[in-house]
Amino acid sequence: MVLILGAATGWSHSVIGAPTWTSWVVAALAILIGWPLAWFSTKPGIRSATNLLLNAYRRDGLEYVEQHHLSRLGPYRAGIQLFNLALALDRAGDRDGALEVYRRAADRGSPPAMVNLAYWLSQHGEHDEAQEWYRRATEAGYKRVPPRAGER
Repeated sequence: MVLILGAATGWSHSVIGAPTWTSWVVAALAILIGWPLAWFSTKPGIRSATNLLLNAYRRDGLEYVEQHHLSRLGPYRAGIQLFNLALALDRAGDRDGALEVYRRAADRGSPPAMVNLAYWLSQHGEHDEAQEWYRRATEAGYKRVPPRAGER
């Protein structure tokens, strides 16, 4: 940690010409912000964030999760977090909750959520709406969309 702090301080001092005290502040902030961001980018960190959202969802509902946990994120990143929440709900057997969260994530532009929503809809006879979500997922850049009915 000291090595990283020193490297960040040296870089900010030499590259951007910041005074030494400013360099130390920049380095300390980079580490304080960087460690949590790095943690939440790992598999255990993603599980931890998903569990936090799952607990908040079960305790206070989806609107609370969106207002208090996801409102600071951009729409795409919030969509990914909602997608992870929907997967957790699906694994826990809460199909209705998962469907609602997949819809919210898909509305925020999460291609994997669009595909999962489309798959769920197609399994429940909503083929037209499912095809629309598959099309939107493809337009959003999702590559592995199943073929249309009757195609191979």
